[in-house]
Amino acid sequence: MPESLTAHRTVSVAAALLTGTLATLHVYWAAGGQAGLAAALPEADDGGARFTPSPVMTLGVATGLTSMSAATLSANSLQMRWPLRLTALVFLLRAVGDGRTVGLTRRGGQSVFARNDARLYTPLCLLLAALYSVLAFGRRD
Repeated sequence: MPESLTAHRTVSVAAALLTGTLATLHVYWAAGGQAGLAAALPEADDGGARFTPSPVMTLGVATGLTSMSAATLSANSLQMRWPLRLTALVFLLRAVGDGRTVGLTRRGGQSVFARNDARLYTPLCLLLAALYSVLAFGRRD
């Protein structure tokens, strides 16, 4: 197997594992699991969650993540370039943030979520954006 194809496959598997793991976590939360949920939701000024997603919404996120994960496994197909580009853009936009509560443009905050966002969630989104960009724009030999 050519070296670039091996590297491409490694990136594909890494991206699939990461997004698959995130999808599994969202299914767990949709089913009523609570572990880690409070730290994964932005906090309002009163200390409570800024919003509480419904199980259906959470399953929707899980479905999207599962689709992203599946797309990486078909990354050698030219037809998958646009879905992979869209996925890279979604993760990049999440990493940049909304200018208020999430991402690189998040304003202040010392909440558990804000610290996790700065140390884990935003860097993970940047990593996923990079991995999906490699798959979407990289050469396949």
